[in-house]
Amino acid sequence: MTGRAYYGPYLDDQATTSQHPLYQHIKRLNQIRKAVPALQKAPTSQVNEWGAGMSYIRDYNNGESYAVVGLSNAGQQTMTITGVRNGTYRDAVTGNQLTVSNGTISFTVKGYSAGIYVLNGPGKIGSDGEFLR
Repeated sequence: MTGRAYYGPYLDDQATTSQHPLYQHIKRLNQIRKAVPALQKAPTSQVNEWGAGMSYIRDYNNGESYAVVGLSNAGQQTMTITGVRNGTYRDAVTGNQLTVSNGTISFTVKGYSAGIYVLNGPGKIGSDGEFLR
């Protein structure tokens, strides 16, 4: 499969292609992944799936890098994940900050978006787009 399958004729014009919503989405996903080692190297655990979304945890090197991820389908979803590490979490998508002291984190994800709450994370990474906002 080539890039043409995603971008069609835009592939011939790099300036136009780089403004395409899908290009911007992949670019931001890569920025977030690069900044959070758990998203690069950690196994996935505590996977919960339901018709409108899913959540999971990525724990690299026993908490060295730790992320709680929630993905939403068409509608907005409120997610509650138990058994997480206590501390301050920052969402790499919105910049929202939450403090966990009882091993449970709850957050809301807009439709067709994600919540990527990173323990002691940097906060918002990249710019909002059509899919991550």
